[in-house]
Parts: sequence; C-alpha cells; structure tokens
Amino acid sequence: MKTTLRLTAAALLIAGALLATGCASNVNTYERAESQAAPNYVNDKRVITDNTLAGTFRVVSLNQATVSGNLLKIQATVENLKNSQRRLNYKFEWIDVDGMAIDSPNEVWKSQLFQGRETLTISTVSINPRAVDFRLKFRE
Repeated sequence: MKTTLRLTAAALLIAGALLATGCASNVNTYERAESQAAPNYVNDKRVITDNTLAGTFRVVSLNQATVSGNLLKIQATVENLKNSQRRLNYKFEWIDVDGMAIDSPNEVWKSQLFQGRETLTISTVSINPRAVDFRLKFRE
C-alpha cells in the first residue's frame, strides 16, 4: 500500500513538473545581426480599449508591400509580453481611398497561439485592388 502511494505521488509530481514547464516555455530567437531585408514600415495609430490585452500583446512593427502588381499586403510583427502561452484573436479590415470599408470574405477573426515571450508575424493580402489602407484588430 505504501509503495503504491509513493509511486502515485511520484507520478503526480513528475506530471505536474512536466505540465508546469510545458505551459511556461519561453522562446529563444536568433537572427542575422545585420538584416539584409529592407522593410517598408507603416507608422501606426493605436486605439487601446482593453488595457489587459495591450499588456499581453504588443505590435512591434507593421510592414507593407504590393503583390501581384496591385494588391496590398500587410505584415504585423506581434510579441507576447507574458511568460506563458497565450492565444491572440485578430482580424484585418481593408479601407478604400474614400475611407470606406471594403467587404472581404477572407478577413474574419483568426487565432494564433504564441509561446511565452514569442514574437510572430501575422499577415494578409487584400483581394481587392481598391484597398489602400487597413485596420488590425485584436480581441481576447
């Protein structure tokens, strides 16, 4: 009985340790010291309505390019500011030259899992050549 109890306790301790380290794993990143890329960064305006969310994820940079001759591509570099794994829900919206939203069936809420302190890029391409601007929205 004592041996079974000790084995069960040991198994629970090991499982707990594995679970704790798996959930709190951080990500180390290595890259070229002198980047060869020449990004076209976008100056952004931030409207924060959820301070908790803003304290969890940070937009590091926004980058834009034109693809297929006339379609706008946007890439956001986003950082998880927490030590633990977090899920970000995001959506891009497209705007035309008159400031009007452009309906886009592929621009729905998407989800991305980030490890602790991980930085990832999220991106999209407009399917409408009238798009000249965008909005990127986050929610929990």
